[in-house]
Amino acid sequence: MRSSQKYFVILLWFTLLAAGNTEALGTVLWSHPQEVLVCNNEKGEDILRGAIKPQTANSAGTLYFRVLVNPISDTAGKVVGEFEAGFMLVANGVENLGIGNARGAMAYSALHVPKAPKGFQDLNSRVPQPPFTYEYTRGGISRYIVMRVEYIPGQDARVTAWLDPDLSIGATEFNQPTNIVVQFEANANFDEIRLIHRGYGGGWRFSQMLVASSFEDLLIRRFWQQPWFLGAVVIALVFVVAGAVRYFERRRARQRIYLLERERAVISERARIARDIHDEVGAELAQIGLLSDIGAEVRAELAGERFLQIGKRARHLVGVMDEIVWAVNPQNDNLRQLADYLCQMADDCFSEGTVQLHREVPSQLPEFPIRAEVRHDLTLAAKEALANVLKHSGATEATLRLDWNKPDLRIYVEDNGRGFDTSIPSQGNGLGNQQIRLKRIGGRVELTSTPGKGTKVVFSIQLKDPD
Repeated sequence: MRSSQKYFVILLWFTLLAAGNTEALGTVLWSHPQEVLVCNNEKGEDILRGAIKPQTANSAGTLYFRVLVNPISDTAGKVVGEFEAGFMLVANGVENLGIGNARGAMAYSALHVPKAPKGFQDLNSRVPQPPFTYEYTRGGISRYIVMRVEYIPGQDARVTAWLDPDLSIGATEFNQPTNIVVQFEANANFDEIRLIHRGYGGGWRFSQMLVASSFEDLLIRRFWQQPWFLGAVVIALVFVVAGAVRYFERRRARQRIYLLERERAVISERARIARDIHDEVGAELAQIGLLSDIGAEVRAELAGERFLQIGKRARHLVGVMDEIVWAVNPQNDNLRQLADYLCQMADDCFSEGTVQLHREVPSQLPEFPIRAEVRHDLTLAAKEALANVLKHSGATEATLRLDWNKPDLRIYVEDNGRGFDTSIPSQGNGLGNQQIRLKRIGGRVELTSTPGKGTKVVFSIQLKDPD
């Protein structure tokens, strides 16, 4: 397994662990998030349906209740007659503690609180109706009501109620504003939960009902606070990190490949130089040595001829060394230097012959970069073509032409010699070597010849911009 894959697996494992830890520490015992509209339904119907163990006079422990109420009946204008609406705890068919609006009350209140002076307990509000601490039940305005019910065996339950408390993530029952906290005692036993509305008005809507064992379970998570969203964010982060790791690994791999290619190019160039020295310089030196040995043994009148041959070989050897040095000199790695060298080479080649040379080379060529191996193979291929003109064409005129249309470079060698039939294989014109050289550097050779009308050789290559 590659390192990027290992990083991905590790991060994904932490993602799943983090997503799993986003669940609340308490327990949601029952929930009913859907909205329910009730209007003049008298006793109402049980919506709990046995989901929670009944709470009796012998029960102990603490439960938390939450409900979102949205009144249609409105007491703010004092034009609606008496009505009663609430989230009601019912035990053995008897209505016990409820939260909503008691009959005769103008405000959000707790129902069936016998020890309260009115028989119900007004719930304080963040937006009280002066001069009171409570708020009228206003149509179309939703309010969360939360109760904490502490069951004590043999006694009424201790109840703490909050009207529209802070239910954002991080809130607790202890950091709520004190002006919305109401505490009292009431019978909160139940084996059913009913939603009721009786009296005037258009009814009430109840939603987001929940019973839990901790206050934290009542908190409202926005979509970006939900476990699935947090998990999705962490998974996205995992993919981003994995992608970054993969990107840098690929970049590092490309750098390694680039360095290896450069190293291979250096090795290839060193091997080429070694071949040139062995093939050209070594062969010429061997010939010079052989002529020297022979010259020492011949008669004096023949020694002069041997010395002339030795001088000719030595001058050729100097030319070969100049070619090798020019090919490896990095200052010559551009189009302008290549054109100058081709012209000089053609002039030297035809300087002592009877063939008239015409050069058609642009005078203002850019210093466009050309790799050393490209220069080397182009010059040798062109040299072979020029040598063929001298040796085999029988021409009186020859032309060296260079066309540059970035990135295309074309080198033409033409003559007006005898030509030949290209359909007949030829073993002595060096065409095979030229094709090998151009193919090696990504170019191609085109040869056209007609008997009696001369020959044209075109070397074509696309020069790439350096990275």
